[in-house]
Amino acid sequence: MRLTINARLQWVLNLLIVSLSLMASAAIVLLVFWFERTLFYNHLHSDLLDQVRAHASLQQPLVLPMTDTTYYKVPSGQQALLPPRFRDYPEGGHEVLLGDGAYNLFVHYQDGWEHVLVQDQSEFERYELLVFSGMTVGVLGVWALGFWLSRRLSRQILQPVSQLAKEVSRLRQQSGARLHGVYPDDEVGLLARAFEEYADRVQELLTREQQFSANASHELRTPMMVIRGALDMLRETGSGSVPEQRQLARMESALDDMQRQVELFLQLSRAPEAAAGHDTAVPLRQLAARYIEIWQGQARARGLTLTLSAGEGDGPLVPATLAGAVINNLLRNALAHTTEGGIELCLGPDWLAVCDSGEGIEPGVLARVRERGISGGGGFGLGLAIVERICEHQGWQLSLAANRPKGTRVRIGF
Repeated sequence: MRLTINARLQWVLNLLIVSLSLMASAAIVLLVFWFERTLFYNHLHSDLLDQVRAHASLQQPLVLPMTDTTYYKVPSGQQALLPPRFRDYPEGGHEVLLGDGAYNLFVHYQDGWEHVLVQDQSEFERYELLVFSGMTVGVLGVWALGFWLSRRLSRQILQPVSQLAKEVSRLRQQSGARLHGVYPDDEVGLLARAFEEYADRVQELLTREQQFSANASHELRTPMMVIRGALDMLRETGSGSVPEQRQLARMESALDDMQRQVELFLQLSRAPEAAAGHDTAVPLRQLAARYIEIWQGQARARGLTLTLSAGEGDGPLVPATLAGAVINNLLRNALAHTTEGGIELCLGPDWLAVCDSGEGIEPGVLARVRERGISGGGGFGLGLAIVERICEHQGWQLSLAANRPKGTRVRIGF
């Protein structure tokens, strides 16, 4: 699962707080143990040596109770004279923890005598337990406070970034929108200014592209009107023979197709979604047969076969201009890259495929051939880029594969 920056920052702050609190707690515990061992044991050792010197001349067992300590002097072989809880300890300091109390014990052997100094530490142990319990509660409180503080700090730290993300999303959805937030003079502010400059540049390029498309469309309409007028004149002044009328009909059909293509490119450059809204729905089989007829003459001139394979029925209804542009570009590409054999336009219940026996596409280029400007041998790039854009906006599935035994197969799923 991918964590957001906010969540990651919270985790880092929480881990930092937990680590520091645990380190502080460990330091306190070590300090208490060091204080207990160093101060108490040194004090006991000093007091025991004082008692040994004070009673060095005494040659009988001694039990000397004091305020919170008791001094024992017994022969080394007579451990039974000591309370059972303080017997059989080697020389040095010891901590004795029992159910009814806690004691610090210091043992010293000298001249056949065992000297034992016992200090009752039950009250200190209770205080120590309270300190550790309070420290545990304090650590848990620090963790809870740290969790709340990390959430608050992460939100405050990332608030400019979140605001910038929302505004950038608005820039993507609204053409010409501007950033309205006030950003600090830091990395976030620098990023905001960079986004705004980039959005301005994209908007400028888009405007220039739209202006160019509109101008190109306007300039192309004039020669097409001239061609249409010339066709009308040829139809009136010609011989009227069947072959001549057939050629004039093909020229007029090609001119109509050119006008539709110009309108299509103009729509794609402005608002691709609006292109389908003004298009006429026609059966796929009817549209495919029309473009087969348009390209049939060029195929025969090159010694190629151009066939249409379709099952029963007319197939799905598709937008005439958009689907026609797809079929037209696919057939043009196939004819441009086929030198022998033929091209087959296959129709299914919800798909079409163009299969050729041409040179094919190298495996290294096949994965990138749909990119604009990438060519599989002479001109796949632009045609397939147009097909790709139309398919993206219509939700059609475009796939390319090698044909068998050679050539290329392009499939469109509706």
